[in-house]
Amino acid sequence: MYQKTIDSLKKTQTTAKHITELGKILMETEDPELKRQVNVVYCFMQRAHANAKAGKSTPGHYYDDPNKAIRDLIAYCQSHIQAGKPEWQVMAERHSWTPPASS
Repeated sequence: MYQKTIDSLKKTQTTAKHITELGKILMETEDPELKRQVNVVYCFMQRAHANAKAGKSTPGHYYDDPNKAIRDLIAYCQSHIQAGKPEWQVMAERHSWTPPASS
């Protein structure tokens, strides 16, 4: 889910499409922190789209956006991608699960 979130922000598409994709991530993820951060960005994009005077159909991407919420979301996802942890493992570790010791 973390890579899917990053990929979504990197896509060049309209803001409406970005909102739709983030909405799908909100419905699919079980990570409450990812859900919280995606929701903040989702709401930001909705407000920006609703208040836009022009350019609503202009495609773009959000990966390099200076918005703090977007930067935080990217950093959160990148930290889990770099650690090589799938979402299920992140969730399990938050609930005190530890991987079995190797022999």
